[in-house]
Amino acid sequence: MGWIVVSLSQVVLFHSTTGSKFMPSGTVTPPTFVMWKSLAQGENLGWQRQWFGYELEPTAAFNVRGVGICEPMFNSDVYRSIGTGDWLIMFFHEAARLDRDNEAPSVGPNTLILWPPGAAQFYSWGRAANVEPHSWTHVEGSWVSRQVEVNRVPTGVPITIDDEALITCPLRGLMDEMTQNESPDPIILRNLFENWMRAIARHTHRNDSQRRVPARLVRVREFLDEHFAEATPLNNLAQIACMSRSHLCHQFRANFKTTISSYVVRRRMSIAQRLLFDMDRRPGEIARAVGYPDIYQFSKQFKKTFGISPTQFRKQNMQ
Repeated sequence: MGWIVVSLSQVVLFHSTTGSKFMPSGTVTPPTFVMWKSLAQGENLGWQRQWFGYELEPTAAFNVRGVGICEPMFNSDVYRSIGTGDWLIMFFHEAARLDRDNEAPSVGPNTLILWPPGAAQFYSWGRAANVEPHSWTHVEGSWVSRQVEVNRVPTGVPITIDDEALITCPLRGLMDEMTQNESPDPIILRNLFENWMRAIARHTHRNDSQRRVPARLVRVREFLDEHFAEATPLNNLAQIACMSRSHLCHQFRANFKTTISSYVVRRRMSIAQRLLFDMDRRPGEIARAVGYPDIYQFSKQFKKTFGISPTQFRKQNMQ
């Protein structure tokens, strides 16, 4: 038996056996098993969950931040109004709730959903805690966005996947590469993810003829991924896209569902999260590394994005 912290912005504890909820008080025993932490090595629960932090390169094209396979859904409601700063890809093996306003399950078994950075996330079990399994991964980097876009994988909407092996096998591949090798191979990881997205796209689209994101917009996004810490003039981006500034802004938002400035902020904040795992880096250094010469401006934006300050985030994840 143990305790689980199910929210970073509002700490709510759930008992892992009864599923009952408790608000923290002076008499509550400190949790020993918390969200964002990995399972003890060798612990055999019939499901897997592993988080990664120190192993990651914040500016890499692809990072696997965490993987869970057939993990029970302990907590009744998870709601993150601005997401987690990365991509959350989640598969519900049984019926689940994705509608905050409806107590009944809103999707059936074998449902996949991809939440991009900055997108609101809500999910809950359909029947009871500690029973219904879900599989998931938190990933980040330009490689994720590119594969989702190139393969036209729908985001933010439920996708029915007939064969759960299409989800669990690739997740095990990512898990094995991250845990069974002293130095995970970034090329192998990217190939595993690309093949996964291609398989999902083939299953999802079959005979449809939806258009792909224009290559010149993809080039703009790749430039922003590489130069996220710079204040790139809009005129320069328009030249890359070979279109007017106003047309670029319109097309970027239409294809990526966000503005250029918001995309850059999300990219900066996602990388700042990773850098905060490095205790040798001072907050001011991290602020400058992600494009904020003023540490107060950086802290303000970080708190606006994640609901907590950089210092609080570091304390919560280093305990």
